[in-house]
Amino acid sequence: MRSIIPVFTALIKGWLRTKTGIFFSFLFPLMLLLLFGTIFGGTGTQKYTLFIQNFDLEDGKQTELSEAFINALESTNIFEIRKLDPEIDINTYVKENPSFEYNYRILKIPKGFEKKLYEKSMTIRLNVILSTFSDFEKYSGSMNPDDLKAMREGKEKLTQLMENLPASESVELIFLAEENDMSAMAVEGIIESVINAFNNRLIGVEEQAMTITAEPLAEKNMTPGDYYLPGYIAAFIMTNGVIGATATISELRRNGTVKRLAATPLSKSSWILSNILQQTTLAFMLTAVMVIFGWIIFDVHALPNIYAILLIFMGAVTFSSIGMILGGVIKDVEAASGAGNAIAFPMMFLSGAFWPIEMMPGYLQTIAKFLPLYYFHDGLRSIMIMDNPSGASLSFLIMGILSAVFIVIATKVTRWKEL
Repeated sequence: MRSIIPVFTALIKGWLRTKTGIFFSFLFPLMLLLLFGTIFGGTGTQKYTLFIQNFDLEDGKQTELSEAFINALESTNIFEIRKLDPEIDINTYVKENPSFEYNYRILKIPKGFEKKLYEKSMTIRLNVILSTFSDFEKYSGSMNPDDLKAMREGKEKLTQLMENLPASESVELIFLAEENDMSAMAVEGIIESVINAFNNRLIGVEEQAMTITAEPLAEKNMTPGDYYLPGYIAAFIMTNGVIGATATISELRRNGTVKRLAATPLSKSSWILSNILQQTTLAFMLTAVMVIFGWIIFDVHALPNIYAILLIFMGAVTFSSIGMILGGVIKDVEAASGAGNAIAFPMMFLSGAFWPIEMMPGYLQTIAKFLPLYYFHDGLRSIMIMDNPSGASLSFLIMGILSAVFIVIATKVTRWKEL
């Protein structure tokens, strides 16, 4: 231990003298935290731009029902409605507006919208009444004969009225969107929900037979940023450990520092543990900075407790050991940096640290569950968000095994006495 502390102190001082090291250890993760936190952290209300071209006009004005439908879409607070003149040719408009071409979502309301809706809703209402009469006839044995007779006469007259009504057509709205627009499906689903609610109002269905109420699993004063912070902490500890340790060790090997240290009484294991201790210290510093930054910017409340601190320690040891392995095998700094990036960045984006792995294809979900970062951030979320340390048992087990295994491998592959 007496040999580890001086080397650890020297490494920290060397790191403090390196501006690029401080940038990539703290400022770069904070920049990404601000970027991803703003995009995914729910700091604003998600709104979709929806262009509407209304062809259902009377005397140059929107019909009452088409205007009510547009207002219903706008009342969801999900759409930013922009109206297009019905005289505009869409294909020409898209070509003349390049920025519009790759982000258009257009809803066309056809001519005759109001007339067809009234006719169709009347037909549906009459069918509902006739169906109700038919259901009542099943219980005719318990009905008053006069009431039964009056009901049958009414049913007969309604049937005759239905036969004399002109055939009604459903209104077909046309939704246009860019083929590769990832949000188009969500927008279409919201429009369909508004259409269903609008249809129900037209046929007089005000009371719902079934509703749904969303309630949290537990009462927690959490913000969207709270749910993302554990993943960000895990991802940046991983990149700091893998890339930082790899670059440091390969540079020290290239400039001959490792060769000179090998000539001293310092043992190889002490050298490796000193570097891992340095990266672990940086991991705790990074965690503290990110928590403070998240609290100030995103009002996060999910603070690491003793279990999270222990898991962060194990994660930092695991990933810095991976960096030690790469630095011990690859002497060239550029090649070592490339290898570190090749491992760290795919792991960061495939492990589910930034978005749920359920959004990924099945084979990528399988790959994610073989990555140590998946268990690291999953354990942190169990502890910091769900307040369930027992749910992180598997994470503790895997990170504990991997940290021990990678330290042993780093010790084996590091060539201490180089010629």
